[in-house]
Amino acid sequence: MADNVVAKTNGRLPGSWDDSAEALLKDWRQRMAAASEAHYKLASGLRRNNLMLGVPVVIFSSCVGTSLFASVANPEAGIPPAFKIAVGSISVVAAILAALQTFLRFGERAEKHVVAADWYTAVRRDIEQVLALSAKERGTPKSCFDRIRKDMSKVGQQSPEIGDRLWKVMAKKYGVHESAPAIAAGKQRRPLRAPARTTQSPAVSSDATVPIA
Repeated sequence: MADNVVAKTNGRLPGSWDDSAEALLKDWRQRMAAASEAHYKLASGLRRNNLMLGVPVVIFSSCVGTSLFASVANPEAGIPPAFKIAVGSISVVAAILAALQTFLRFGERAEKHVVAADWYTAVRRDIEQVLALSAKERGTPKSCFDRIRKDMSKVGQQSPEIGDRLWKVMAKKYGVHESAPAIAAGKQRRPLRAPARTTQSPAVSSDATVPIA
């Protein structure tokens, strides 16, 4: 998903601060804003899931602990079998939920999305600062674009996945167009070449190219 988040260009950066350079910076700014909001949304959802699992674990564990303490404190009291079965079932459910919470790592994943969102926000602010400067204060377009693209590539490579569905929603919200040719995170997508027509059964063509890793 980082390929969609970072820059979309035609492979050649503008040589001067003209309208195309301004449009490219604004497009990058919108992509950073879309990525930042997407990561914040994912972090919120993961934190909510963590609470949905964590709260029942605390409640069930407390109920089991209280029941065990009561039985130990008064061992001569007759405890109905149904109560013992209920306590045992709650203990099993609490153990399962705790295991799921550990396995799914909702809290850890949420933290990673928050860090990624903060990074994208920082890059967006950097781009907004460049847009606020005059052409003389920005320096050469190449040096400026190279610096920003390196930052975007670094963030994209170290960030967790966003997901196609959420990214499409964010891209539509921020007016990001996905139909342009892609150069993202230092990866250039080459178009797939259709295999030659033959009368034999279809086979995988060795000439087909895939995105450069």
